[in-house]
Amino acid sequence: MFDPLNQPYGATPVQEDDRQYLLEVHQGVETMAELNDLESSNIAAARFWIRDEALDVADLLSLPAQCDIHRRMFDQVWKWAGLIRTRELNIGVEPYRIREDWAAALGDAEFWIENQTFSPAEVVLRLHHRMVQIHPFQNGNGRHARILAEELALGLGLGEDCFSWGGHLVVPLEQQRAAYLSSLRQLDRDRNEVGPLMQFALDPQTDNTWT
Repeated sequence: MFDPLNQPYGATPVQEDDRQYLLEVHQGVETMAELNDLESSNIAAARFWIRDEALDVADLLSLPAQCDIHRRMFDQVWKWAGLIRTRELNIGVEPYRIREDWAAALGDAEFWIENQTFSPAEVVLRLHHRMVQIHPFQNGNGRHARILAEELALGLGLGEDCFSWGGHLVVPLEQQRAAYLSSLRQLDRDRNEVGPLMQFALDPQTDNTWT
């Protein structure tokens, strides 16, 4: 019987419920470490594609482009890459609401940018939160929302490393993750409570002003 406490780091096996969604070429993958390596390579290639395509803010706020980015992030590993989910999960809105809620979130971001309603980083992080909240894909939503946040921040004139995603807190990864989830839940409860997410994600040295 599998005993996770006696397994070396990264040796956790791939869950059988997930294996059915792996591409045929990867059906022999056994551990999460192997799977993480495959995904990391795929995501790195997607980042190069985004930069090569020179996607601007309008592109990044387009639903088709967002689906294409998700596809390119995971299409070498997973069958669900780029596909809007069609089944309910224990997180995210009901599938029938995804497109409408997503379009509304993107429209809000466009309005905030046009009118400079919030600072650039706040615009990006409010959209990031909405994306995670909607959870449009079966998996990979957090990584997708994070890449979009970083690319949109660049488009709005923020620096390459404007988001540390908790790295500046100098606490263990478990505490960083707890702080991130707590900040998202606070914003779930009250849309004015963006401060904790800003404090978590934004590098304190960032010039967070419109240029």
